[in-house]
Parts: sequence; C-alpha cells; structure tokens
Amino acid sequence: MTESPPRIGGMDVQGQNVQGLGDPEDPIVLLIGPPERLSADGRRWVRALVEAGRHVLLAPLDEADGEGAAVALRALLTELSSRPAVLCSAQTLAAVHPALVVTGPALVSCLIVVGAAPDAATPADLPRLDLEAEPATEATEAALLGFLERHAPRQALHYQAGSDARTLRDALGCFATGVTVVTTLDEQGQPVGLTANSFSSVSLDPPLILFCLARSSSNLERFRRAEHFAINVLHIGQQPMSGVFARSSTERFDGVAWESWDTGAPILSGSLASFECATHQVVEAGDHLVFIGRVTRARFEPRRDPLLYFRGRYRRLHFA
Repeated sequence: MTESPPRIGGMDVQGQNVQGLGDPEDPIVLLIGPPERLSADGRRWVRALVEAGRHVLLAPLDEADGEGAAVALRALLTELSSRPAVLCSAQTLAAVHPALVVTGPALVSCLIVVGAAPDAATPADLPRLDLEAEPATEATEAALLGFLERHAPRQALHYQAGSDARTLRDALGCFATGVTVVTTLDEQGQPVGLTANSFSSVSLDPPLILFCLARSSSNLERFRRAEHFAINVLHIGQQPMSGVFARSSTERFDGVAWESWDTGAPILSGSLASFECATHQVVEAGDHLVFIGRVTRARFEPRRDPLLYFRGRYRRLHFA
C-alpha cells in the first residue's frame, strides 16, 4: 500500500500538447491555460479533482490569440471522447466564450469560472459555477466537487458474479479503513508482523475483534498456531512502518520500537491504539481466514490523527 502521484499522460490535438493528469477512464475536466501559469491554489484544485476521480486535461490555450484560441478550443472539444467540464479563470473566459457559444451543451457538460466575471459571458443553458480566485479552501473544493457531481456525474461501475475481480476489489476499496499491524510470536518466540486493513470490532460482550489473513500469506500458519496476537492501529506518523510490514521480509522488526505485555505478542510503541488478544476462533472464508480475538488488554492515545486507506492509497484525516 503506497501513495503514488497522479498518473500523467498527454495528447496532441492540432499541434496542441494537452497534458493529462489522472486516469484517462475518469470523467474529464478541461482546465484552460498554460500549465506553467497554475498557482498554488490551482495546483491544489487539480490535486483535489484527480483524487476525486476526475481526469484533468491542461489545455495550453493562449487567451491573447483571440479567435485562434476559440478555434483551437472547438477543435479540442470535438476530439474528446466525452463532454468535459470546462474550468477557466475570469481572464481566460473571454477567449473561451466564443467556443462555448458555438458548441454549447452539445460538447460541454458545465463551466467553472475562477474569479469575478460577468454573468452574461456564458450561454444561458450551460450550468456554471463561480469560485473565488483565492484562496483554495476545503469549502471551495467541496463546492467544486459537488457541482461536478450534479452536472457531470460519474457513471457507476457494476460488478456481477463471474466478472472481473478487479472491479469488485475497486468497489470494496470505496470503504475507507484504518491501517493496522497485526503481530504475534512464532513457536521459536520470534516476533511476526504484517500490515492489514481488514480489521473490525465484533462484540463488546464478550470483547471480540477480528482481522483477515490471505491463505497465500507466508505467515498464515504462524498465526493459525498462535494462541495470542495483537493488533496495532497506526497513526499518520507511522505510515513508513506500514510500508515496512507490508513488504516480504524477515527483517520487519529491525529498528522498530516494541514492547510486550502479558502474552508476549509485540505491541508497537506509540501506536494510536493496541489490542492484545487471545485467539478465540479461526474461521475459513474463501481465500482468507478470519481470526477472531478476545481482547484481554488495550491501550490508546486519542490525540493522534489516524492513518487511513481509501481507494488504494493512504489518506490522512487531521482533527487533533
């Protein structure tokens, strides 16, 4: 589980080098203007769009070119495979407007304008959102993404039994989870640990929690034979530790501070929360085994921010 930057691609349309960020299969947001002119706020909006599942195309149109810019934009719109949302500044709207008058909703789904611009500067039948020029905030990001969901909605993907397993995995990835490191001792008393996000509470009376482990895991038999294990919930400062325990290596505990409580199962020092458990039940479930543990001891530090995992990437939630 590693965090990666947006995918960067490109396309050429009548001599224009149009740079793309994100997945080309996602709905398009066409950002007007040379990429080198993007402000810090503009880059933040681009990042927010890509993370929300939008394919951002950076169209380097020169508003000073007048009619030439409008012709180039019309050519670009006709080349795209779907109707994009167009995002431009108030300064570039004058160059964008002639193309929108000609194409209208036939080739464009909606328009977002950053900065103050005349209300009459766009076709009346084209949905439009006006955003303040700066600064970019969570509120403006929410307004932008909400507007796109209303006027340029994503098409839902469907999974049916027997179809591509990747589609099902992507659907399951829409459930945000925490990140944990599950630990135990093997029969020689050596520490064993691995990263897992398949963790959940089960019951308060009795106190039960669970995690799932793939049958293909090299540590499966060590956990199956163990009478105790521990689950350590990670905070944002422990993201590197998550990567260490996700790799196939026998040196996972090198340089890692840990302690033991009553059972000897490794407790990672400084975790957001740690649960020491007695193995209560092991349930076979498809290509995984479900390990249910009875909590015997727990420790937590509520003032730290959790490390999250969503749609195949690490996420961070700041509230402390």
